[in-house]
Amino acid sequence: MKKRDVILDFTSLLDVTLIVIFFFVLFSHLDGEENKARTDAKVHEVEVAIQEAESREKVAVEMEKQLEDEIAIVQEYSDRQASNISEILEFNQSENIKIILDMNSDNWSVRVVKGDSVISTIEENDNIGFGLKNALSNAKYDNTKTIFCDFVFDGSLPGTASAYRKIKKGIEDVSKEYRYFYSSETDLSVGGE
Repeated sequence: MKKRDVILDFTSLLDVTLIVIFFFVLFSHLDGEENKARTDAKVHEVEVAIQEAESREKVAVEMEKQLEDEIAIVQEYSDRQASNISEILEFNQSENIKIILDMNSDNWSVRVVKGDSVISTIEENDNIGFGLKNALSNAKYDNTKTIFCDFVFDGSLPGTASAYRKIKKGIEDVSKEYRYFYSSETDLSVGGE
């Protein structure tokens, strides 16, 4: 047998293969760009949704805080009304606090009375404001309650003017700490004969 030389020409096959590879790379790159664009769009949608959820959560928290504040205001108003009504009823039944100035020939003292019972007696040389605060505390009043107080004295007795000034200063001290402390005055010498 004779050997023949066979020459195979793969140039056209190589060209076709390269063209196929070129299109494969081109289309895979286009698919990758399209997939990347879709992925970026989805990521953006998710980020927007997260921001909207966080924004709604912040709004919900702020609204909840406002609601709690409004409930507290309504509750405080309701408690204030209850305290006012209670104290008005006590005042109507003469069960409110009375500060009674007792004048003696040499000195004076103050009786703090609730109803028929004496809560405290404060002497002339005592700190009147401190004594009144202690008396209110002993009567189970705190600085959130409404307190009606009647200061009773006889202005015709000697020495009453200086005692009056000292007691009024003590009452002013009390009203600085007790926001809802209301006082009135009854001068027994007025209208008497």
